[in-house]
Amino acid sequence: MTAPALRRARLRRTLGRPLRIVEHAIGGGRLRERALLGALRAHYRSRLRRDWLWTDEPPHFFDHRIGAFDLAFGDAGSGPYPWSRAFFAAEVIREGDAVLDLGCGDGFFTARFLAARAAHVDGIDVDPDAIETARRENAAPNVAYRLADAVADAFPRDRYDVVVWDGALGHFSPEATAAVLGKVRDALAPDGIFCGSESLGHEGVDHLQFFASTDDLRALLAPHFRHVWLREVAYRTGRHDRREAFWRAAADPARHEGSSWRA
Repeated sequence: MTAPALRRARLRRTLGRPLRIVEHAIGGGRLRERALLGALRAHYRSRLRRDWLWTDEPPHFFDHRIGAFDLAFGDAGSGPYPWSRAFFAAEVIREGDAVLDLGCGDGFFTARFLAARAAHVDGIDVDPDAIETARRENAAPNVAYRLADAVADAFPRDRYDVVVWDGALGHFSPEATAAVLGKVRDALAPDGIFCGSESLGHEGVDHLQFFASTDDLRALLAPHFRHVWLREVAYRTGRHDRREAFWRAAADPARHEGSSWRA
């Protein structure tokens, strides 16, 4: 580098430092990122904030557009666990499968992961707002979203190759959970598989049951399914360590054993 070029480079570095400091001070860089994220949250959560401001109970479904922005911007409170469950379930879906997503929520995972290989996916949820959001934001040609109670209502089809029940067990009483598990067992094809996930340890005030370990979940699933596989994963989310249990259950182990995931 010539002497004049070297001097110009040094001048740019010298002037650049205070300029970057000023940029951050007046809202640039990380502050600008936080402002954008805050605006997006305000837009997407405004209705939920009005509905839930004066109660300890959180909304019954999560708008995953917020989770996408949290993950993209590296929010310290977010982690990969909401996405891991989608990969664990999608791995066992084969071309042409019929899939049931219990408690589909806003349909984010239903459309983006479960529907990618399946011939048809039924997503059911008891929350009208969740189904409305799913139909509006996460529609897909091979996905049907239905307002239904997993406990009281019949499933849309008699037979499914894969049934997914993610992050919802704690919201059901033990009696209701047993009823749903019996329905899932009866609806699975002979080579079908049941996948799901649930947080371990204490959860929110709207939870009706808690699971301290994978042993608790095994005791819940084993009476209904011949084969049960469980894996516990700890995620460091920044605020606390989250412990998530993932399961697969089936009468025939072939579909699980043909996958790369092992319990």
